[in-house]
Amino acid sequence: ATPRCSARQLVREALERYGLDPEDLGQFALCDVVGRPAGGPGGGWQGEYLREVGDWERPLVLQELWKPKAGWSRRFEIRRRTELERA
Repeated sequence: ATPRCSARQLVREALERYGLDPEDLGQFALCDVVGRPAGGPGGGWQGEYLREVGDWERPLVLQELWKPKAGWSRRFEIRRRTELERA
């Protein structure tokens, strides 16, 4: 990934890397998720806020422009659009 890569390009690359059909690109979205470590054994991570990243937004640029507060972290996740519609 480079700062020039769009969210759509990153989703396409992930689908190809994991052997999924790139024709299914429209079924998936890149999401910006903010959360914090979950307590207890095994650690884990609990997402608190999720936002679908626009297809033409540049995730690495977003990451540089905005940092979560202390104690919080951010990660990008690929989710099915049907899952986002239900939430």
